[in-house]
Amino acid sequence: MHSQATLSGLACALLLACSATASAQTAAPDQDQDEHGAYISLTFGTGKMHGENLEGSRWMGGRAFEVRAGRTEDKVLGGGRIDFVHYNEGHPDNNHRDGFALQWLAVRPLSATWTGELGIGPYLSMNTTVVDGRQVDDANWGVLVSAALRMPLRSLPTGTSLRIGLNQTFMPHAHRSTALLVGLDRQFGPARPDPDTEPAAGPWWFGASVGNAITNMSGREAAYAGVLEARKYMGERLEHWAVSGKFLFEGDDEVRVDRRGVAAQLWYVQQVTPRFSMSAGAGPYFARNRRDDADPNSTNLLISFQAERALSRQTRAFVNFNRVKTFRETDDRDLFQVGVIKRF
Repeated sequence: MHSQATLSGLACALLLACSATASAQTAAPDQDQDEHGAYISLTFGTGKMHGENLEGSRWMGGRAFEVRAGRTEDKVLGGGRIDFVHYNEGHPDNNHRDGFALQWLAVRPLSATWTGELGIGPYLSMNTTVVDGRQVDDANWGVLVSAALRMPLRSLPTGTSLRIGLNQTFMPHAHRSTALLVGLDRQFGPARPDPDTEPAAGPWWFGASVGNAITNMSGREAAYAGVLEARKYMGERLEHWAVSGKFLFEGDDEVRVDRRGVAAQLWYVQQVTPRFSMSAGAGPYFARNRRDDADPNSTNLLISFQAERALSRQTRAFVNFNRVKTFRETDDRDLFQVGVIKRF
């Protein structure tokens, strides 16, 4: 089952760390004056599944949540915000679905108090469910449509708002869902890397991280996981981009997965404050599962969501969430890592 409690806890930690980091830096411009910095939100709620072939309760049990991070882009579709979204659709009976979306959102002031948002984008969903008596990780492409109202909370750091959102998923080959989510967001002003810690283009960075790996199926154990990484930031002309190569040791869950392999990822990097950034990456992952005697080798997709804090010009600390998607209806995995990356 997808590890909702762990990921939501990580999301809370990221939002708090981001706020704390920003408070230690020069205050960001007022939200109403400039919205061209990073945008981050965390919301929780509940909803219901709709469609055929659903068994038992269709309600999400109050366990739905959403994490999104993005920025305003004036030159994309006439202006609007681009968000990377992780969406967990809670725990209806026999359907534990979550996934990742990339959305374009129109953002408009509705009054002196309220701001409205309307967004749409592709949604890759992954559902742990039982079909014909067999447990599978069912993957489907669909569309995530979102609407939200935001109200500034003046007693909190500049740019912080109450966010009330409505998510609607549309899946051509699976059930759809509707959810109401409430939480906090923060709009940051423009930020450049601290000159003392800016990751200049050219040199490669090398790092390591450790954490837990959880196989998203029942009857398995959590495992210790480790990742070795080489990363290159692309520099001023491509300041929001980076590339990386990884060697993953996913660990042994003693039942289904003892996997390791190599991955290549393309990253979008968003500066939040002069020393704090968030990034999303994706790429192919070629791995061998020692517990799969019939077909141990596979080509998978590795999706990552990372928060990074510059400690010095040569050292950065980070926390991240990685999803291994196998597209084989089995043995998807979540990795929660903390690590350090250094430039030599």
